[in-house]
Amino acid sequence: MIRRSLASDVLLFTQHEHALLSGRLAERIDGRLIARPSPRTVEGISLHDCGWPLHDDHPTLNPHGQPLHVFETPVRLSTQVWTASAQRAAAKDRYAGLLVSLHVLNLSGLAAQSHQAAHETFEINKFQHQQIELQEQLRHALGLRIDRPLNRGLARPGTSPAEDALRFDYHLLRAMDQLSLALLCAEDLFASLEGIDSRPGGTPLSIRLQRLGPFRFRLNPWPFDDAILNFAVPGRRIPARTFHQTEDFRNTYENAPIDEFGVVVQA
Repeated sequence: MIRRSLASDVLLFTQHEHALLSGRLAERIDGRLIARPSPRTVEGISLHDCGWPLHDDHPTLNPHGQPLHVFETPVRLSTQVWTASAQRAAAKDRYAGLLVSLHVLNLSGLAAQSHQAAHETFEINKFQHQQIELQEQLRHALGLRIDRPLNRGLARPGTSPAEDALRFDYHLLRAMDQLSLALLCAEDLFASLEGIDSRPGGTPLSIRLQRLGPFRFRLNPWPFDDAILNFAVPGRRIPARTFHQTEDFRNTYENAPIDEFGVVVQA
């Protein structure tokens, strides 16, 4: 769940809706600055948080009585929704599942860099072993080799055309995820999108982000097929207050109407 304050209200967006926005952004890449992604890649991008309904259908509170924001997620919940995301994506398409598994494996690496309690380190290690096993199964089914050195699921650049394509697709997923988060969150999360390949095996790019207002960013250089893109994202608006009971919050959330909030990216 993404929590965003707006005046006397709080806006709440589910993680799956954020991921669907990522996929809609990827669909609009025009192929000039960045190679146009395949439909399977777009599906993987769209599904990268498809396990989050495990939480967001029954959202919870943080220790301060506020709706739990994605960046406040405890490790045990993170590993549950990451596991479900990879499994659900793989059930729809093996390649999409591999992309999502790469995504969540790398997220777990970031989580492991912070100071974790012993039980949290154990949860992350167990999750990582499960994802490595899943990736081996998916690689075998997709005809990708499993006897080469990998770093968090990715081979070195230039290993093979198939491995370069997988690197390209994963880096594009990461970039579209970051752009969607930047659009929906109030925090200044990213000054730029880094490490996007221009095409499989191509030169890495940097795309600068400039916030122009709520839900509006300028990108330079511009990768999309029109000079301005508008998207409507479903979300809920609830009063900004401290909740003392999870059930009270859930009732408030479930009774709030679903609105559409416009987000804009422009050249």
